[in-house]
Amino acid sequence: KEFMLLGNMAVAHKVQRAFPERALLAPYPLSQTGCLSTCPRPSGQEGPAVDLSSQSQLSEKSLTETFGDDTYSLARKEVLTNMCSRPMQMALYFCSGMLEDRTQFRHYALNIPLYTHFTSPIRRFPDLMVHRLLAAALGYRALPDLEPDAVQKQADHCNDRRMASKRVQELSTSLFFAVLVKVQPPACPLALLLLRPLTAPAPRSPGLWSLVLSLLYTTHRRAAPWSQRPW
Repeated sequence: KEFMLLGNMAVAHKVQRAFPERALLAPYPLSQTGCLSTCPRPSGQEGPAVDLSSQSQLSEKSLTETFGDDTYSLARKEVLTNMCSRPMQMALYFCSGMLEDRTQFRHYALNIPLYTHFTSPIRRFPDLMVHRLLAAALGYRALPDLEPDAVQKQADHCNDRRMASKRVQELSTSLFFAVLVKVQPPACPLALLLLRPLTAPAPRSPGLWSLVLSLLYTTHRRAAPWSQRPW
């Protein structure tokens, strides 16, 4: 994974230097502050206080220090991490020539100035576009005959397809888990009531309860084998 990230970063800098008006980048914007403010902030009897002020405060190390590393604490940490990551915006592709403010190029999650997707051209069209730009920058082919606005239109289409795919994946997971809960009720239903004040999800977060329930199954699963349940 480290080499993948370094490869994407190196290619982003290369194509940006070679074609500052046509580079296809993938920034990760700052989280939606309004949405992040709805995340739980337990304190006192509800549990330890959690600092949600910045990305660094939500790191694996800081959450482990806050909650501990036992099974139950790890489950709570997974729930909180999921709830805090949902309000964060997805990385959206854009053409570098369409933005004047270079601070918008920044990848917030990785805390780096430039980033793109290069390593998976067989499954992502943006990676293929970046490969063509890199080949042109290295002198292996001519620069694609596309103006910045045309590159941006392709980036917008990729963004639309990516968000639609993510939405379908979330709804599919929620539907499957709803059927699973109906067939195999959780072994610890009281835990759902205890978690409700801390995890009350917004209507636009259908996958959140799926995660909470899955953690309950992981830590409090019945002894009966799954294979014995009717489907």
